[in-house]
Amino acid sequence: MTKHQSEVEMTEMAGNQVDLESLGLSEVAYLKAAVVDEMPGFAIYAANGVAIGFAPERNQAIGAIMSNEMALAALH
Repeated sequence: MTKHQSEVEMTEMAGNQVDLESLGLSEVAYLKAAVVDEMPGFAIYAANGVAIGFAPERNQAIGAIMSNEMALAALH
């Protein structure tokens, strides 16, 4: 299975409202555009839906996820 295939599968499961944490994906995070204190950016969420961070730029958010040895889930 390629990395792209696993991202597609996670996307499909998330689209079907599958709880990512229950699948053992506690090291998975996803991003959502957000505004915090009037500053636009990207909120970082753990697989269980808990907000765990914020970054003003998408690349910074992705860097934070990777530096914490988490995988980024592509959700559409």
